[in-house]
Amino acid sequence: MSKSLSSLLLTTLKTYLAYLRTKIVLILGVTTLGALLGLTYVSIKPIKYTARSSFVVEDSKSLGGSGLMGAISGQLGPELLGALGGSNLLSGENIIELAKSRSLLRKTFLTSYDGSSVSLADRYASSLKLKEDWLDSRKVGVKVDFSWTKKKYSRLEDSLLNTLIDRVIKKDIEVFKPDRRLSLFEVNITMRDEQLASLFCKRLLSMTSDLYINAKTKRIKGNISRLQHLADSLQRYANQRVRSTAQSNFKMLDLNPQYYEQEVESTINTREESLSGMIYAEVLKNLEISKASLLQETPTIQLVDTPETPLPSNLIEWYEGLIYGLLGGLFASIFLFVFLFEPKSGIE
Repeated sequence: MSKSLSSLLLTTLKTYLAYLRTKIVLILGVTTLGALLGLTYVSIKPIKYTARSSFVVEDSKSLGGSGLMGAISGQLGPELLGALGGSNLLSGENIIELAKSRSLLRKTFLTSYDGSSVSLADRYASSLKLKEDWLDSRKVGVKVDFSWTKKKYSRLEDSLLNTLIDRVIKKDIEVFKPDRRLSLFEVNITMRDEQLASLFCKRLLSMTSDLYINAKTKRIKGNISRLQHLADSLQRYANQRVRSTAQSNFKMLDLNPQYYEQEVESTINTREESLSGMIYAEVLKNLEISKASLLQETPTIQLVDTPETPLPSNLIEWYEGLIYGLLGGLFASIFLFVFLFEPKSGIE
């Protein structure tokens, strides 16, 4: 039975091969067509460059009851500690969406491309040949300029700039964590202009880093500023009390025994000097604690990799397109004819 099965398979294979030999001209034609399509695809496919940058976010994740934050909590209490910025509303994960925010993308677009008034938005639109399309469009019909030196943009320019931002968000930007267990993030910017992709990636990361750190430390910096102002005021007041006490003591050297006003004034000045000194020392202590908290809460964004030219691209060489087209056309033609082959018409 096994011999009959192998014989049947061999006969069927010979029949198929004989059939394909009769279609050799068509197979060669389809293969040649595939090669031409491969070369055409390579010639019209736009080259895109990818700027990759990775960074590590070192952030304080918790306010545990030990160490520095525990000491601060014991000194100031949980309410004041929250006011200092310990609520940790921004976690490292949020930097992913922050990097793709429309406001940051807009600020990045409106920076200089080559030191002139040409912005990254201008170069991006030109690389996609959008400016020519807008000029020929009925809805636009004017020359669009996104010069970064402009103080105000028209309604039309704002609308078109938002279109560019939408395109970048959907197609050109990728922010992710390669490993969920690590604090490593990666930003990929893919564009048709190599220099544009590199500049966009670097500036977007810089703006994201600045905004993230500022958002994490804004409240505690404000608190430090208020404490510093209070400490300076108390220091001036304490210095005045010291001078007043010294003057009162000097007057008491010639004090008439039947007058006690000078003695009372000296006692009051001494007491106020002592109280102001105590209050100043307490405020100064809280100020130093707040500064230590600022150091604890300030995240560190450390760059690991930055885009360096030449950037990797999706360029396909002509011979690669030719080989892929030949193989694709060959396999497609063989599969097509075998699929359409009817055994009854070929097997005796």
